[in-house]
Amino acid sequence: MQALLANDLDLNAIEPRLGAKYSPNLHAYLALERNRNHCRFARVYRDPDGVLWIGFPDDYFFVGARLSSVLVNGSKTQVFAHMRLVHTLVEVEGFWATYVRDGRCAIDVDHTRGFIGDDTRWAVTDERRTCNWCGNATQTMTRWTEAVEKTAWVAEPLPLAA
Repeated sequence: MQALLANDLDLNAIEPRLGAKYSPNLHAYLALERNRNHCRFARVYRDPDGVLWIGFPDDYFFVGARLSSVLVNGSKTQVFAHMRLVHTLVEVEGFWATYVRDGRCAIDVDHTRGFIGDDTRWAVTDERRTCNWCGNATQTMTRWTEAVEKTAWVAEPLPLAA
């Protein structure tokens, strides 16, 4: 079996009470006693389809869960041993350091997703907004009009009887 290397994650550094940028569900998942190995050894990986996974590999399995499942279900997330994944995953280097610094922006680097409790994520000024969590994203409001052609079948009136 591969030797597991500690991930240098300090659970206290990602406490949700430190700021809305930290996921309460991710923290709850990692804080569970049954997940103590995940807290110490889990890293984040990307599969060939771009899906993020949290866990750790051994020689034959990847032990973990989809990160999106953890974000939604928190401590209720089930951990599985995934045989097919183990050789297809690529580690997201430096994920935990980025998460400590930027919070959930480490998961949504393109700033396109909405998160539960992200009402403090953006500082809005007129037609522009800046991310409060990481400070690295600015977006501008863009408006446009689209013409949409629609078709529908409509019943014809029945002829009147003579």
